[in-house]
Amino acid sequence: MNDAIVDRLIQVNPVVGTKRPRPEKAKHTTWTGAQLQRFLAAASQDRLLPLWVLAAATGMRRGELMGLRWEDVDLDAGVITVERSTTQLGKELVTTTPKNHERRRVAIDSQTATALRAWRRTQAEDRMAVGAGWVDRVGALFTWQDGTPVQPDYVTKRFKAVQAVADLPRLTLHELRHTHATILLRDRVPVHIVAKRLGHRDPSVTLDVYADVIPDDDGTAVDVFSKAVWGA
Repeated sequence: MNDAIVDRLIQVNPVVGTKRPRPEKAKHTTWTGAQLQRFLAAASQDRLLPLWVLAAATGMRRGELMGLRWEDVDLDAGVITVERSTTQLGKELVTTTPKNHERRRVAIDSQTATALRAWRRTQAEDRMAVGAGWVDRVGALFTWQDGTPVQPDYVTKRFKAVQAVADLPRLTLHELRHTHATILLRDRVPVHIVAKRLGHRDPSVTLDVYADVIPDDDGTAVDVFSKAVWGA
C-alpha cells in the first residue's frame, strides 16, 4: 500500500491504523485418563512403553525426554530433573538446555517409578548381554539393546504406529503433553503448579494455552465465600 502511494495509485494507505486479526488458538486433541490407560495397555509389549508412560505422567517435551540420563532420575524420591533437551538434525543428535532454559524438577507417581525400575533392569540385562560392545557412555535413559540412544524422530514415528492398535482419537506425541496438562487442570490442580511441571516460565502462558479446559465454575467460588464468611 505504501508503494501504491509512491506510485500515485492511491492517496491514503487504508491499512494504517488497522489491527491485525487475532489468530485462532490451535485446538488440541487430548485423551481422558481412561483413554490414556487404554493406550498404555495396548502398548504394554512395546519396548518404548516406559517412555510413553513418562511422557504421559510428566508432560515433558520430546526433546526433554530424549535428553534424560539416569543421573537425572531419583526413583526413591520420585523426582525427575530436567536438565537438557536433545533434538535431531538429520542423523545427528544435538543436546542443549531445555526450552526457555527452564531447568526443573518434576515429581512422578509410584506407577511411573515402577515402570522405570523395570526399564532399568531391562537396560542392565541388555548391557550385560552386549558386554564391551555397549555403545552408551553417558547413561542415557532410553537406548536400544546395544546402548545406541533412541533417536527423537523414531520416537515420533513409533508413537503413531503404536496408536494404530488402540481404538482412540489419534494424537501427536506433543499432544501427550497437552493430555497431561488437561487432565490436571480439569481436576482443578492450580495453574501455577501445572505451569511448573510443564516448564512454562510464566503461568500466564499456561492460562493462555489451556483456558478452554479450566473449569469455569463461579458457583463453587460463591459456595467457598459463603462458607468462609457466613458459615453456610
